[in-house]
Amino acid sequence: MNEPLTPAEPRRISVIIPCLNDAELLERCLHSFQTQLLPADEIIVVDNGSTDNSAAIAHQAGARVVTEPRRGITWATQTGFDAATGDILLRVDADTRAEEDFILRLHHAWEAAEKSPGRTVVGVTGSARFEIPGALGTIATSLYLGAYRTSVGSALGHHPFFGTNYSIRAQWWHQIRDAVDFSDTYVHEDMHLSFAVRENETVWYQPDLLLSMDDRALHGFRQVLVRFHRGFYTMLRNWRTHPPHLRLAQRGVLGPRLKEVLKP
Repeated sequence: MNEPLTPAEPRRISVIIPCLNDAELLERCLHSFQTQLLPADEIIVVDNGSTDNSAAIAHQAGARVVTEPRRGITWATQTGFDAATGDILLRVDADTRAEEDFILRLHHAWEAAEKSPGRTVVGVTGSARFEIPGALGTIATSLYLGAYRTSVGSALGHHPFFGTNYSIRAQWWHQIRDAVDFSDTYVHEDMHLSFAVRENETVWYQPDLLLSMDDRALHGFRQVLVRFHRGFYTMLRNWRTHPPHLRLAQRGVLGPRLKEVLKP
């Protein structure tokens, strides 16, 4: 590897993993983060009411276990972010696996993002690939993630956070935390949080910042339909306070003239 193992800028990275009865996959996920060339500063597993040995596995792996009894990925994510002590909060799923240079790549992605001109980067989002061999895995991943990024990004005016693999500034989280309602557990937490990105802010997309993810999200036609229904529900819920035409105009996506016309 040609990349330096010491980041150019000091930053502490906290990894947050919400977990509900994912013991076997969690063990694999934690092992992948334990064997990083450049380790994260802390790993937090949010036990969201597991009845299996997920919490015990997290303890054995040296992770900090935080309990969130209110069921729902929204509550678990909020609790994990609140508990973290890092400057950058990395949210990943328990069914993911990271290559040994992932945290190093994340540091470099933030270094690039912080040097970019224009809006302030408040988050870096990566991508993932379903663990399906060959071309089928590539096609499934492209369709699944492509639909998400295209549909949600067009409504936001910037890249959305991808729940399996995104990171945010801790400072930003504490600024917007109370303005984001996570009590509705039917929303997609990543999409919901994406609407909290303000007019002068943006999300950096790093396509080569990859995680491998289990393909269970594709198991069952009904499950896929529910995921898409939750996506539409999340967008419609946020459009009440962030109408797409106003949001896009404010961000200059619809042209500078319309932005001036719609300015309050």
